[in-house]
Amino acid sequence: MKLAYYLPDETIDNGYFASLAKSDEYSCEQIYQKSGIKYRHKAAPNELTSDLAAKAALNLINEYDIDSASIDMLLLCTQSPDYLQPATIYQLHNKLNLPKSTNAMEINIACSGYAHGLLIAKSLIISKSVKRVLLCTADMCYKMFENSDMAQRILFGDGASATIIDDSNAYKIGQIICGTDGGGFFSMYKKYGGYANPFNAQTTSNTLTMNGPEIFLFAIREVPNLVRQILKANNLNLDDIDYFIFHQANLLILKAIAKSLKLDDSKVIFDIENVGNTSSSSIPIALKRAIENNKIKSTNKVLIAGFGIGLAWSGTIITI
Repeated sequence: MKLAYYLPDETIDNGYFASLAKSDEYSCEQIYQKSGIKYRHKAAPNELTSDLAAKAALNLINEYDIDSASIDMLLLCTQSPDYLQPATIYQLHNKLNLPKSTNAMEINIACSGYAHGLLIAKSLIISKSVKRVLLCTADMCYKMFENSDMAQRILFGDGASATIIDDSNAYKIGQIICGTDGGGFFSMYKKYGGYANPFNAQTTSNTLTMNGPEIFLFAIREVPNLVRQILKANNLNLDDIDYFIFHQANLLILKAIAKSLKLDDSKVIFDIENVGNTSSSSIPIALKRAIENNKIKSTNKVLIAGFGIGLAWSGTIITI
């Protein structure tokens, strides 16, 4: 896979949150035990989602010497838009100086968004609608949760990824399985700013509300089932998979999913300690960093599975 990522330079350590909380419940050690996270990245004050995505895309273009004029479809998966309208992808298109012939479409999905994006990209390639897709994921998660309660703030960081999908790798992406449970809509949502609850003088908060225990139960209920569906759709079993990369939500959820599937930890990629939860970017960032570290190698079969807000989930098997 041709992919790259971008993480902002500034990092926030657990000491910062411990100094804010001033509570034994959120000491540096307790924060690490609750999340498995030591550092998360924070975008600069003048960086927007489109900037994060553009920097990931430029890293990709430079690393693989890609002619940006050959990109005829641009996809962006984000839930932290630069503006409410129009979509952030038009800012990204402009910042990448892509030609007017490049189509652009935005995907409003969070933590399961990467595999959803691969589904769209692969479908476009196989149907011969386009020849080359640039799939970007980007979110300002640190900023989104900056005013939330401490249990949420410690988890999230900013980051972005970029992946090229074309004839050279579209067929290395296996059957993609997706699922939706709209009944879980209010498990994690932002109440204000839409037409249901517009901003007004009485609006005092615009933070995401998350029912942590409900999200935890959703993850350990649906993700193992998703993995089994992915394996069945691709005529493979657990032993055929070299590595598993789940959405890097927090270490407790990752460990619970691995335990439920009876996976050896050596086959599961844990890449949350120095990155944090970066929503739809967490899987491609973890994949790229595992390739860079020579853990995941060419021809390896990697099962990816994302899950989160919606509620939604998706996954597939990628042959590297």
